[in-house]
Amino acid sequence: MRTSLKTAAVALVAACLLGHAPAVCAEWLLDAETGLVYESNVGLSPLRRDVKGDVAAATSVSAGLGTHLDDHTSASLTADVGGQKYADLDGLDHVAVGLTGAIRRKLGLGAAAPWVRVSGTGARLDYEDDVRTGWRYRFAVDVGGRLGERWAVRGGWAFEERSADHARVVSSRLPGDAFDVQGHTFSARADVVATERVSVFGGYAVRTGDVVASTRRDPGIFVASTALTRDPALGPDFVAYRIEAVVHALTLGLSVAVTDRLSVNASYERLQGFAKRGIDYGNDVVRAGLLFVY
Repeated sequence: MRTSLKTAAVALVAACLLGHAPAVCAEWLLDAETGLVYESNVGLSPLRRDVKGDVAAATSVSAGLGTHLDDHTSASLTADVGGQKYADLDGLDHVAVGLTGAIRRKLGLGAAAPWVRVSGTGARLDYEDDVRTGWRYRFAVDVGGRLGERWAVRGGWAFEERSADHARVVSSRLPGDAFDVQGHTFSARADVVATERVSVFGGYAVRTGDVVASTRRDPGIFVASTALTRDPALGPDFVAYRIEAVVHALTLGLSVAVTDRLSVNASYERLQGFAKRGIDYGNDVVRAGLLFVY
């Protein structure tokens, strides 16, 4: 009995190494990205006087295992670590540690077959200023496919919820849990292969739910808010207001492959938020960095 088990184990390991593995064999996954992010309105302030821009160094790493459950279905589990370091607004410096699980299924044969991916993420966020420190959860469903040799399209829905540990009450009329937020996002994206190594992409997303706008005290925003708390990360006299808003996002980007696993990426995103009582804001986000995939 022991001999047969040993023989089976050796055969399984050999199959994995030779690439003829059954469904239970797993492979290592690694995504690493580093670069710079600029935001023109970090606090999402609707008031021009309180708009603050800043640059952050951003790094993220996801590592884990993936496996094929059958000819059409794969699953993965990764550990995720990331963080941002801001040039001026030190209170926004943070580290995030979490896990992501996903299942992806192809709805046919060949590279052009459409696919569906379901994923869930849980992460712990630790900020320099602990008013934002807490948990983040995300559940998403994405679908996609190829349109010929050059075009790839995808769309999806995601629900995200964040909770903060420290609710600091500063008003008798509103709760202090301003950073307890949730929202739904619907998105679409298209990627186009321009040359052998260059691809461009564009996307649109709309998000409905809670956002946090940080400004100095303002009665107009106060009336529209569902919670507020002090926000020293933006300034000693700043207040974070939780408001309900619809946010539209347009993205344009470029990816240049340096090798089969390393690429240089750059993108521009325009965010425009609309809340009740005419409380609107804009934010321009520019990203540039390196992406390594294994």
